[in-house]
Amino acid sequence: MTSRQQHPTPTPAPTPTVEEIARVLALHPIFAGFDARALHTVAARCRSVAFPAGEKIMQQGEHGDFALVILDGEVDVFVEIPAGLIHMATLGRDRIVGELGGVADVPRTATIMARTDVAALRVDRDNLMSLVAELPSIAIEIIGELGQRLHSTNQSLAFLTYAANALARGEYDAAMLAELTRQSGALATFARAFSDMAAEIQAKQTRREEMEAAAAIQQSILPGPLPLGAAEHRIDLHADMHPAREIGGDFYDYFMLDERRLVVTIADVSGKGIPAALFMAVSRTVMRNAPAETDMAQRMRDANRLLATGNTACMFVTMFSGVLDLETGRLRYCNAGHNSPYLLRSGGGRDLLKPTGIPFGIDPDRSYTIAETVLASGDTLFMFTDGITEAFNPAGDIFGEARLETVLDREGGIGATELVEKVIGATAEFAAGAEQSDDITCLALVYRGAI
Repeated sequence: MTSRQQHPTPTPAPTPTVEEIARVLALHPIFAGFDARALHTVAARCRSVAFPAGEKIMQQGEHGDFALVILDGEVDVFVEIPAGLIHMATLGRDRIVGELGGVADVPRTATIMARTDVAALRVDRDNLMSLVAELPSIAIEIIGELGQRLHSTNQSLAFLTYAANALARGEYDAAMLAELTRQSGALATFARAFSDMAAEIQAKQTRREEMEAAAAIQQSILPGPLPLGAAEHRIDLHADMHPAREIGGDFYDYFMLDERRLVVTIADVSGKGIPAALFMAVSRTVMRNAPAETDMAQRMRDANRLLATGNTACMFVTMFSGVLDLETGRLRYCNAGHNSPYLLRSGGGRDLLKPTGIPFGIDPDRSYTIAETVLASGDTLFMFTDGITEAFNPAGDIFGEARLETVLDREGGIGATELVEKVIGATAEFAAGAEQSDDITCLALVYRGAI
């Protein structure tokens, strides 16, 4: 239900001359077609009012019976919706507000607040209608202006509808943003808000497309099953990765270096998205293409140098890479700043394969130490990235190494696939649906021994 407006009590303001008022009125489209006589008549019937800063001048939904021409100061225009007040515009000197109330008995379409102290001219509808009775031609001018406003609004709404449909189809572009704000004079504030929203949606769409491309790169470099051969019956190997919403740089790899040596690698590239995915692909290629006959320490030095040279983005990769002799169980490995894998002994207990150097890609001249251990039949090598230990739950607690070790100790002795599933399952249960910021990746290798 609407109500009749309770007019605020105006504060006296200096009164301009009729000539000054007429000049101000002539600036506004609703009065622009009035001849000099009509302008002077309206001006003579205006009265000066003033409002202190913060006072509500007009209330949305209430019936108005006057318009105001601002002489000095500023007012804020708000539209009230269920969610609250929406600021639409700030108007200042020589602008008119409430003009529909000056010519028709309709509810106010906005709330007007004095932003600063305001001096204005009040144009009462009764005075304007009495002038229409005296000078019928004025009615034609008013109707023409209202018709022009309706046409302009319809044009603006049509363009906004076109823009909204283009946005939904994914065909909205930067040129349309500029055209939108230029064309929509009658709805300029809404047009600007729409443009801002469209730009944000486009940015999110671009980001989403980048993440999809990064995910495709990440998935494309992960290895498939090992071909049957020397590894058959000697190892049980399984790996899995659950990408985060913002694709990170995790990857794993395994391949036969020759007939008896198996390479296993797990790595985590710094950063997110396309840059991380590309650096990840390069890292994997560098490691794969190292000559089999080259000494392992030399292969690590060469890989690091290739990744660090020309690395203007200052990216790096933590990596654990090991070479397992399937005949003897000897594992020679380099841990370049990566999370320490666990070696779970078949007879109980576990060892940590700690870092032997800094991440690749930082110092092109860095040398890397190669460490060595021996796997006995039934031993399990468990490798992971920090997405496991740094997984967090809704309370912000992290999964941590202690929880991981509890799972490994409890599930020791099972197959590689089962162990990976148990660890990822425990991580997911702990996270309780919280969206993770890093990929969750792990690899398990159970050594069966020489045949």
